[in-house]
Amino acid sequence: MAKIKAHLLFGFLLIMLFINVAYSTEKVVILLLYYDPTPDWIKCPACYQDAYDDFLVNNATINRIQNDYSGQVLVNRIEYYSNYGQTIRGFYNITQPNSLIIKDDKGNFTVITVTWNQRTFNETYIRHVVDAYLEETPPPPPPLPPSLMAVLPLAFSFGFLETFSPCLLALLSFLLSFSLGETTKCREGFFHVMTFGVGFLFAALILGLTFGLVFLSMLGLRIILLWVVCIFAIFFGLNLLGINVLKFLNSKFDTKSLIRKLTRKYVFTYAGLILLGFVFYFLDPCIAPIFVSMVPLMLIDYLPLILFVFSLGLMLPFIIIGMLTSSISKLVRVTYRHRSIIRAVSGLILITYVLYFIVLYLIL
Repeated sequence: MAKIKAHLLFGFLLIMLFINVAYSTEKVVILLLYYDPTPDWIKCPACYQDAYDDFLVNNATINRIQNDYSGQVLVNRIEYYSNYGQTIRGFYNITQPNSLIIKDDKGNFTVITVTWNQRTFNETYIRHVVDAYLEETPPPPPPLPPSLMAVLPLAFSFGFLETFSPCLLALLSFLLSFSLGETTKCREGFFHVMTFGVGFLFAALILGLTFGLVFLSMLGLRIILLWVVCIFAIFFGLNLLGINVLKFLNSKFDTKSLIRKLTRKYVFTYAGLILLGFVFYFLDPCIAPIFVSMVPLMLIDYLPLILFVFSLGLMLPFIIIGMLTSSISKLVRVTYRHRSIIRAVSGLILITYVLYFIVLYLIL
C-alpha cells in the first residue's frame, strides 16, 4: 500500500510538473506601439505635460506586467512613428499611439487602444487577456468605460424627450385625423405612426452620424468643437427654461403651412409618411435644439452603441402613441397643458449634463 501511494504521489508530481512546464513555455507577445514625448516635453513642459505623464504611467504598467509574468510574456516596444511602426499600424488598423497588440503563437490577437478621454491602459483588462491566451481560452470583451455607463441613460433620455414634444404630438394627431378620419382604427393608426417615426429616426441618425464624422475628421480641433457645442447647448437649455439668452433661439418660423401642404400630398402612402417624418425633424423648431446635446455624448469608439440607445429612446414615444391612437387627442391636450414643464425638464437635463461633461472631460 505504501508503494502504491508513493507511485501515485510521484505520478501526480510529474503531471503537475508537466502542466507547469507546458504553461510556462506558452509565450504571449505584447507589441507596444509607443510615443515617447520626452524630447517635446523638455522643449515645452507645459505643452506636453499630459502626454508625458501618460507615457510614464503606461510604460510603468507594461514593465509591471512583463516582470510579473517572468518570461511568459515577451514585450516588443515599437516606436509609433517609425517605419516598422507604420507597417504594424497598417496591418492591425491602429490609428492611436500608445496602443497594444496582445497575441499568442496560434495567430490570435487582441488590440487595446487608448482613447482621447481614457489615455492610460487598463492594467486589469490586459492581465485578463494575457491569462486567457496563456490558458488557451477566449479573451474577455473589453470593459465599458465608466463614462459610457453614465452616457447611455442620458442618450436614452435625450432621445425620449426629443420625441415627446407637444409640437410632434399635435402633428401626429393631425396626420391620423386627416388620413384615417375621426373613426381611427388602432392597427392602421399604429402603422401610420411607426412609419412616420422611421423617417423621424432616419433624420436623427443622419444628423448624429454627420457630427460623428466631423469629430473623426477634425481630431486636432475636437476640444475646440466640444467647447463650442457645450456653450451652445447651455444657451439652448436656458432657452428651454424660458430664459431668453439669445434672441434668435426664439425666432418663429412659419412651418405650419408647409407641413400641412406636405401632409395633404404625402400622408396617404407609407413612403410619403417616411418622407414627412424625415422633413418634420428639421422643420420643427421646438425639438431640434435638444439633439445638440447628443454631440458631447459621442465617445467616438462607442458612437454606434450610443446612437442605438438614443434611437430606442426616440422610438419609444412613437410606440406608445401608436398604441393610443384612439385617444391621441386627449394625450395632445394633456401634453400641451404641461408643455412648459416638459421643456423645463429637457433644459435642466441638458444643462446638467453639459456642466458634468465640461468639469469631467474639458477641465480636469
